[in-house]
Amino acid sequence: MKQKLWVFLIVIILIAAGCSAPTKTDKKDNQDKAENAQKSKPKYHRIISLMPSNTEILYQLGLGDDIVGVSTVDDYPNDVKHKQKFDAMKLNKEQLLKAKPDLIVAHESQKGMDGKVLQSLKNKGIKVVYIKDAKTLDEIYDTFKQVGKVTGRESQASTLVYDTKHRVDVVLKDVPKHEKKPTVFLEVSHEPEIYTAGKDTFFNYMLEKLNAENSFNDVTGWKKVSKESIIKKNPNVLITTEGISRSEYLKVIRKRGGFEDLEAVKKGRVEAVDGDKISRPGPRIDQGLEELRDAIYRDE
Repeated sequence: MKQKLWVFLIVIILIAAGCSAPTKTDKKDNQDKAENAQKSKPKYHRIISLMPSNTEILYQLGLGDDIVGVSTVDDYPNDVKHKQKFDAMKLNKEQLLKAKPDLIVAHESQKGMDGKVLQSLKNKGIKVVYIKDAKTLDEIYDTFKQVGKVTGRESQASTLVYDTKHRVDVVLKDVPKHEKKPTVFLEVSHEPEIYTAGKDTFFNYMLEKLNAENSFNDVTGWKKVSKESIIKKNPNVLITTEGISRSEYLKVIRKRGGFEDLEAVKKGRVEAVDGDKISRPGPRIDQGLEELRDAIYRDE
C-alpha cells in the first residue's frame, strides 16, 4: 500500500511539473543534466590496452565491452581471453591499424620502445595515452583518475579510488607494528639469474607500508643479485613473486648451496605470493597487499 501511495505521489508531481511552463532555471538544470549525462558516456568505443594494470582499470570503469584488444600478457579478468592480443614489447603498426582503435592506452616506457609506431598512429588521428609507472598508492589512484578522465568515466573513477582506498586501509589496519621490522627478500625471478626489487620500486614501497624492511633497499630499481649477497643479508623471510607455489619455491631454495643456513629457511619462512596482484598497480592492489602482509606475518 505504501509503495502504491508513493508511486501515485510521484505521478502527481510529474503531472504538475508538466502543466507549468519551464523557467530559465528549469532550462539551465536540464542543460546541466544533459551535459553530465554526455560526460558519463564513454568517449571511445574501440580501445586497445597495452598493459594489464590499465586493462583492469578499464574493466572496473565499465568499459570492458569497448575494449577490442589487450597485451599478450593480459590474463585478468577472464573476459580478456576473448580479446585480440598484441605484443606490447614489439608493436606491429599494421596489426594495430587493422583493429581500428580510437584509443590506445599505453605505458610510459613505450614512448621509447615503440615511440615511432605509436606516434604514427597518433598522426592518423588515433588517441594515444601514456600511463605513468605508479610507485605509490597515491600514484595508483591518480592513474585511475587519468584513465577515467580520458574515457569520460570520471565519476566511476572517483568511486573506484574511494573503494580501493577503503579496502587498502582495512588491510593496513591489521599490520603488526613491531619495533624491529622483519627483513624480507623479494625474489621476482630465479635461476639462471636471480632478480629482486630495490628502492624506488612499488615492491619496496609496499614493504614499507607493511612495516617490513627490504633486504636490498640499498640498491635501486630491479637488480640482479648473487646467491652470496642474499646469504650475507640473511633475511627473516624469503618471498617469491614469480607465480610458483611455496613447495616449488622450497625446491628451488634447497638446490642453492648455503641457503639451508639462512634464518628464513631454518624457521620455515619461505613464502610465495601472486605476483600479478602485487606487481600490477591496479584495482586489485589491496589483494596484493593482503597476500604480502599475510606472507610476512604468517605465524602471527
